[in-house]
Amino acid sequence: MNPFEAINQGIFQPIFKLIAQTIVLFHRGFTAAGLPERSGLSWVLSIILLTVTVRVLLFPIFVKQIKTQRRMQVLQPKIKALQAKHKGDRETLNAELMKLYKEHGANPLAGCLPMLLQMPIFIGMYQVLGKLGPKLANGELKFPDGKYGVSAETAEHFGRAKIFGAPVASAFNSSAALLRELDATPAAVKAVAFVLIVAMTAVTFISTKQMMAKNAGATVDPQQATQQKVMLYVLPAMLFVFGLGAPIGVLVYWTTSNLWSLGQQVLVIKRMPPASTLEAAVAAAPASRKRAANATGTAAAGAPVTEPTPPAGPARTGGPARPSSGNPRPRKKNKGGRRGGRR
Repeated sequence: MNPFEAINQGIFQPIFKLIAQTIVLFHRGFTAAGLPERSGLSWVLSIILLTVTVRVLLFPIFVKQIKTQRRMQVLQPKIKALQAKHKGDRETLNAELMKLYKEHGANPLAGCLPMLLQMPIFIGMYQVLGKLGPKLANGELKFPDGKYGVSAETAEHFGRAKIFGAPVASAFNSSAALLRELDATPAAVKAVAFVLIVAMTAVTFISTKQMMAKNAGATVDPQQATQQKVMLYVLPAMLFVFGLGAPIGVLVYWTTSNLWSLGQQVLVIKRMPPASTLEAAVAAAPASRKRAANATGTAAAGAPVTEPTPPAGPARTGGPARPSSGNPRPRKKNKGGRRGGRR
């Protein structure tokens, strides 16, 4: 049993069914709008619409992810300093890191949240589009019936639907026998799949490079900079290899999602200050907090409380002075204050 098959039998089953039913619902809408029922364009548009819907719902989380990534990069020098200072004391280091994150509004886990939320959708698209596709058994073409609540007739419409001559359910490495049964040629499928794979990897590369260029003004640890450069090339290469076995429908989803990410990133980063500005703000934050504390008094911090200055009033001559509210000991009488007083 492969990992995807194990996932298919687990807790993601309702998500897979929801994805399948949503794609079918969108397809019916496009069919009602005038597109042919067996048209590959209607299925591709359904996949794109589902992708856009998911990304719109995740937009606020994506903005938070970008801000968190910027803040975490700017805080790297302080994090390194704390790691060097509390080397060997894990408990104190964790406490100081949590304090640092809280002071600057950073959350290391927030940067991974959008990806974690998208993973079930991505796995679901891969699973649904793969399972709804046709299978060749003993030279006979078969379509699933009732899989994820989709009828055999709808599954056949999906399996035979083509975009630029390539079935939406086929992949770059689909067998020539299967494609022949679907009235498609390996050349057409490989051409369409290859274009989508290149587009998917190119957009990922541009998006990663854009983020690195925007953060160029910040102080970056040399090791972290090396890791970023490695990921700049490794991630697109991994996507390219993965794309060779993915259905064309999945490639449409992933390319659309990456294009949407690039557009979001351009919009959000354009409205954010440069990394160098954020770095200067973080460096000035402790001094600002110190000045604010001095302005509001340091009594809460354990500083000695000074005796308040009594309000100004008319001068009194002679007679005993009243005890001060801040000093319990009464002052001595001013015996020489008045002439002719009692001795």
